Amino acid sequence: MATKIDLISNALILIGDTPVSSLTGGTRREVVADKLYDNIVQTELSKHRWTFARKQAQITKLVSTPPDPNTWNSVYQLPTDMVFLITVSPDANYQVYGDKLYSNSAADLYADYIYNVAEADWPVYFAKVIEYALAMDFAASIRDSASARAEMASAYVNASRMARFTDSQQAPVERIRSNPFASVRF
Repeated sequence: MATKIDLISNALILIGDTPVSSLTGGTRREVVADKLYDNIVQTELSKHRWTFARKQAQITKLVSTPPDPNTWNSVYQLPTDMVFLITVSPDANYQVYGDKLYSNSAADLYADYIYNVAEADWPVYFAKVIEYALAMDFAASIRDSASARAEMASAYVNASRMARFTDSQQAPVERIRSNPFASVRF
């Protein structure tokens, strides 16, 4: 599977540059790639409910009390590998503050979330999105080319759209829940 260096090298090839073998050389492209990579990956992971990056885990209830006990009763620690929280179950009122979740529930809570997946576990369609996202930023930062950036932006939009479509096909279609207001119409 792809590694960080492979993805960065492919993005550099997309903008007409040569691949890199490490990020420690101190050249402009190595510094730019090293600085932008993690942020771009985190951003792309949080843009969609990727099925390959979805995880569910019980969150730990902390002994500390919420800053405003009139609003929230309990404090929970969110998972350290979480990028984006999708939902909490069982259904409960909650609010996220930093790496903590405040809730009125005293029950065991489970977080459904997007986590930081290692590159080796990415499907090909997501790796391609990362390559185009990197190439789009590299075109402006490394090549100083607005036209190359626009071209990569267009390719990124297409790759992103296709990746979301492909990923969404892997999840079952959720049935419409009973809704008396809708049922009256039929």
